[in-house]
Amino acid sequence: MRYDVPVQAAHIRPLNVLKDLFPVADLIESCFAGTLDPDGRDYLRHIRKSAADPSILRWMTGPSERISTPLHGYVWEEDRRLIGNISLIPIYRGGKWIYLIANVAVHPDFRRRGIARQLTLRALEHIRSHGATAAWLQVRSDNPAAYQLYLETGFVERSRRTTWVGNGDSGMMVDTHPLISPRRRGDWAWQERWLQELYPPEVSWNLSFDLRHFNPHWWYSALRWLNGDEQNHWVLRQPQTGQPLGFASWEPSASYADHVWIATSDQYERYALKYLLPQVRHSLYHRHRPTSINFPAGRAEDNFREAGFHVLNTLVWMEHPMPENVF
Repeated sequence: MRYDVPVQAAHIRPLNVLKDLFPVADLIESCFAGTLDPDGRDYLRHIRKSAADPSILRWMTGPSERISTPLHGYVWEEDRRLIGNISLIPIYRGGKWIYLIANVAVHPDFRRRGIARQLTLRALEHIRSHGATAAWLQVRSDNPAAYQLYLETGFVERSRRTTWVGNGDSGMMVDTHPLISPRRRGDWAWQERWLQELYPPEVSWNLSFDLRHFNPHWWYSALRWLNGDEQNHWVLRQPQTGQPLGFASWEPSASYADHVWIATSDQYERYALKYLLPQVRHSLYHRHRPTSINFPAGRAEDNFREAGFHVLNTLVWMEHPMPENVF
């Protein structure tokens, strides 16, 4: 593939973990201070902690790219000042290597010079040369300039997802539904199909989501018990038949918010969420932790807001397939 903007190699060089981690963390913070969530701030603390620990630095410079920590990429440097960064995270999925492009950052004083474009092009060349099958990235829906840049460099939009967060401070009264009940073993066929529809492969690989975690089969139940994994499931049922209309499944998380996964059909979506979302917030009130739900953007927004959830962000996931005949 030919690109319309040549890579200016004089300013682009590989990231050097021995000297670049502190300035990269500072750059990311200065560029995204207004949009960093708690997980993003934890990531910056991790980078700075790694930069201050010689033993971690020695370990990171030893292993190959695909088995080390995700601190690889390129930087843009002028007059010994680091003003641009792009991170590359290799991921093994479905028997193939792909790369996630992250932390595309350019200092505010140096924007509109094509630096982000050239860093992106350099990253794509790196990914192609390493035999990966695709590059992926995410961009906020409220950043149209970045979205357009990625379109122009060959990325295609694959999904658009909103993360809704409910603060862990709601003792709200709920409009309870008499047919919300725990999950039964016979419900799995419904839940499995709807989970696959709402969290398809192009979405689930980059989330803390694993369909096997929800399988009620004795083997998976035993694994959850051995690992000390917690779960809770709420099911809204049809009054006449008891057929499931929707599921909400809770899992604790090591990040700042616990996860809830929704499973329902287009036909029942609004009705199911009307009752399941308040039930979730009310039932988890005792944990005093935020609750996070990843859901297709633009759908059932009034249901989420009425249940006390707010938008954390809406992210557009984009893919750049790599030609298979290159190697």
